[in-house]
Amino acid sequence: MKAAFFFDTVLLEDNDKYYGMTLTYDFFCNRYLKYFKEIVVSTRAKGIDTEKGNIDGYRITNGKSVEVKPIRNYNDIPDALKNRKKIMQEVKDIVDSSDKIIVRMPSVIGMFACDAARKSNKPYLVEMVACPWDGYINHARFGGKILAPIMSLLTKTYVKSAPNVLYVTSTFLQSRYPSNGNQISCSDVELNDFEDKILKDRIKGLENFDNTSIKLGTIASVQLKYKGQEYVFYAISELKKKGKKIDYYLAGGGDNSRLMKFVEELNLEDEIHFLGSLPHEEVFNLVDKIDIYIQPSLQEGLPRALVEAMSRACPAIGSNAGGIPELLDENMIFKKKNVKQIVSILENIDKETLIELSKHNFNKAKEFEKVSLERKREKIYKEF
Repeated sequence: MKAAFFFDTVLLEDNDKYYGMTLTYDFFCNRYLKYFKEIVVSTRAKGIDTEKGNIDGYRITNGKSVEVKPIRNYNDIPDALKNRKKIMQEVKDIVDSSDKIIVRMPSVIGMFACDAARKSNKPYLVEMVACPWDGYINHARFGGKILAPIMSLLTKTYVKSAPNVLYVTSTFLQSRYPSNGNQISCSDVELNDFEDKILKDRIKGLENFDNTSIKLGTIASVQLKYKGQEYVFYAISELKKKGKKIDYYLAGGGDNSRLMKFVEELNLEDEIHFLGSLPHEEVFNLVDKIDIYIQPSLQEGLPRALVEAMSRACPAIGSNAGGIPELLDENMIFKKKNVKQIVSILENIDKETLIELSKHNFNKAKEFEKVSLERKREKIYKEF
């Protein structure tokens, strides 16, 4: 059985090889090839910049049983109008040659795929992974604020009529984008290691916590504006004036030149540490060394990096974006972009609070145990 997977992201293309940050070969093997013999991945693609030659953080997408067929006539939102017929034909050809259709939303290409699947009478499933309102309203370009209500309304329409929907959140996306079809809540995040020693070691390490010197960390692309790291910079600047020493470690690929401007403007060269893209084991080493993980995102579904930090019994704070409030203690949530609230939380946090957060987070992360999530996912995909 052959499945087509549609999403609106960008893969890097080099001859016949494609590279992605999230849409990787391992992702498709572990997630879909246990149910389908072949997967066709259909999204946007662009050539690798030969001058920069930088694919830091990217991994191969295509391989045995995983083929990439980019939608060539769609590069940006205006193309959905200018090249509508051509895009529809590209999508239709892929849909017609496949048995099942998986559409990851929000996605303009995904909307074309839903239309094509209905017209071709092909079974399709929507994976709802993020909120388009949050995504576009915080978009770097001016047009994002115009597109936010349009994309939100369109997504609501397509999700509501979808016959099968998988949500990565427990309540957030369901409340904003309800469906009349079969639905299930199942996170994208899967974890294995929950040894009690992890929690014991964390609590032991927190015994010497000093509120005047805090180590923070975030794992996210340093290029994407909606990850919100600059608001942590502003908070650190305020705390620095009050005599606090805050070291902030940022692990993640991408061009950090935009964030570096904030670092220089705020004179935080000694406080902000860009680590680049790290191997998974080194990411866990970083999480084990910091005092607090912070997720300052402006847009999220259910952030994998935060859940993984929680699985290491790491105390965490985060914005009220997406499914973050579903994960963290309510007193550790701040409003998106609210520097004052970040300052307040960090200024008043103490050893006893961190130990309680450590216990809470470790136990909460157990909900993302791989075996139990695989059972939930297996149910909907087998029925599909």
